[in-house]
Formats: sequence, structure tokens, C-alpha cells
Amino acid sequence: MNNKSFNAKYAAMNAAYFAAFASIFAYATNFLANRGFSNGVIGTTLSLTSILGIFVQPAVASFADRRKDIKLQTIITFFVGLAIALSAVLFSLKTGSFITLFLFVGIAVGMGAIGPIMNSLAFAFEKYGIKINYGLARGIGSASYAIVSLGVGYIVDAMGTEVLPIVYSIFNVILIIIARLFTVPEVSDDAKEEENNSEQLSYFAFMAKYKEFMFFIVASVFVFFAHTIINNFYIKVLEPIQGTSAQMGIAIFIAAILELPAMVALDKIKEKISIRKLLIISAVIFALKHAVTCFATNISMIYFAAVLQVGAYAIFYPSMVYYANEVVASKDLVKGQSLIGVSYTACGIVANIIGGSLLDVIGVHNVLMIGVVTSVIGAALVFLSVRKK
Repeated sequence: MNNKSFNAKYAAMNAAYFAAFASIFAYATNFLANRGFSNGVIGTTLSLTSILGIFVQPAVASFADRRKDIKLQTIITFFVGLAIALSAVLFSLKTGSFITLFLFVGIAVGMGAIGPIMNSLAFAFEKYGIKINYGLARGIGSASYAIVSLGVGYIVDAMGTEVLPIVYSIFNVILIIIARLFTVPEVSDDAKEEENNSEQLSYFAFMAKYKEFMFFIVASVFVFFAHTIINNFYIKVLEPIQGTSAQMGIAIFIAAILELPAMVALDKIKEKISIRKLLIISAVIFALKHAVTCFATNISMIYFAAVLQVGAYAIFYPSMVYYANEVVASKDLVKGQSLIGVSYTACGIVANIIGGSLLDVIGVHNVLMIGVVTSVIGAALVFLSVRKK
């Protein structure tokens, strides 16, 4: 098998997926506001998207684990095709109504549901002797997100937000084409029957079986808490130091683009440093990043915090994916990957619902201080959850 060909296709899939993701989520507020929705309705819609994601992602993962006769590429094609169809209807409506919100939520939840499937796909070909460099592919995805976020901003300025459904539909079509290019040898009928007949765990049984992994998932929620609040309310974080939207854009771009070299190098780094140690180190850097942000007195410190992304999210998230592959059996792997997505989505819900209220009540600095404390707790919990093999 040609590993280079598979790595190139998988990296291209990540580039297309995160380009579509950037087109949908980075400008969601802009699009819905242009359709006439208030900030309250937009916030509620985004929270609903996260809440539904917590239920949909595990359900899709459970289906994927149970139906081994259905390829992961087929599941990806179904949800991306659904997103394209809903986008076409959304584009044709051009009005702000309940149907608009329904369509947007459907697109966002569908695209979010295939994230764990994309992660699992990186390891699905190992039984054929094919090794996918997940770190490289995920890094290219991050770079794609950064570049497309920047480029779409100019497109929106020139053509308006109504062009967004067309933009992410184009990237989604590319994603489907690449997904269908994966070809592997057929598994024998006996092997298929054995896989389909193998015992499948419910999520409660999964949690009971993989206690250490579930402890780690809880730890990751603490690690991501401040990260999601800062990302969701970045401009509010910058207001005390008179930061501008342009400076916020620069900080986001720095953080996103630096993920590429870190994720590319991860495949080599993990040969010298175990994934467990990398998770601990990265959780500590996360706490440092949030502390720098909390005590920043000028924009240079914010930029420095963005640079720390190279050892924080850029290492932590892909290491989570590798860790799941290490400790979860292959037949349960999609469930394990989905719980990684659920942990991040849960933080999104808390950040959208609680974070905004806390900012109004106790102020930016105090919210960031809470974020620093939760990050330190998260780092300690990560250490306790992964310290033993």
C-alpha cells in the first residue's frame, strides 16, 4: 500500500473539512445577524448547536462502531451531502425566519458529527498496514482554517454574508470527492461477519470499561474551559487593554497558523516522548497560556499567549486522538473519538451560556482568573489520569 498517497488524501480531506468548518462557524454570527436575528437568538442558536452535538456525535459514533459493513467514508459522504442540500435551501430562502435557524443548526450539527469519524478514519487503515500521519493532516487542517477564515473575511466584505452557503458548499463538494478516492482491499466475508457479530458496548458499558479514559475526558473539560471562553469572547478579553478587532484577528491567525508546525512535528516527537507525557506537558502550557492572557497588560502579551498555542492546543488535541487510539479497543474506537469531541463541545456550551453571564456580573479579569484556576486543576487531573499505563 502507498502510504504517501493515503497521507496526501487524508491531509487534503482535513484541509477541505476545516475550510468548510471555518466558512460555517467563523462567520456564523455575521450571517445570522445579517438575516435579522438578535444577539440573544444567535447565542441561543449556537448553544443549541453544541447541545445537539453532544447527543448526535455519540449516536453517529455508536452506529459506526456497530455497522462495520458501512465504510466511514460513506458516513462522511452522507452528512456532508446533507449539509450541501440544506445549504442550497438556506441560500434560496434569503430571509430571517425559524426555518433559517433550523437549516443552520442542521448544517452545523451535521458537520460537527463527522469530526470523530474523520479522526477514526486516520486509524481505520492500520489493519491494511497503512500508517496515517494524523499530526501532519490535522496541522494542515488548522492552517486551512486560519487561511480560509482570513480569506472569507475579504469575500464577505466584498460580496456580503449571503455568499457563505456557496463558499462552504464548494469546500464540502471537494471533501466528498476526496473521501470517495480512498480505496482499500476488500475485507473477506468471514472477517466482515466477525466484525459485525463482535460485541458492541453501550456508552454506559464503555464508560465502565474505560474508567481511566473517562477520567481523562473529564480532565480535558477543565483544560478546555478557559480556552473556549477566551475564543468565544476574545474581543471582550482585549477590551481592558484597548485591543481592536484587527489585533484580535492577528492573534487568532498567529495561534491557528502555529498549529501546523507543531502538529506536523508531533509524529516525530511522540517517538521520543510518550503521548501520556505530552498530554501532561501540554496541559501545563495551556495553564501558562491562560495565565499570560489573564494578566496581559498590552497586546504584545496577548500575541505571546497566542504563540503558546504551539505547545497547548496544537499538541493537546491531536495527542488526545492518539491517546484514544492507544487505550480504546479498535471496535470501540469511534465511540472513544466521539467523546473527545463531546468534551470540547461541552466546554462550548458552558462558555456560551455561563461565560457571557459571568463576564457581565464579575468582569473580564475575574472570569479569566477562574479560567486559570480551572486550567491548573485540569493539568493536575490530566497528570492523575494518564500517569500510569
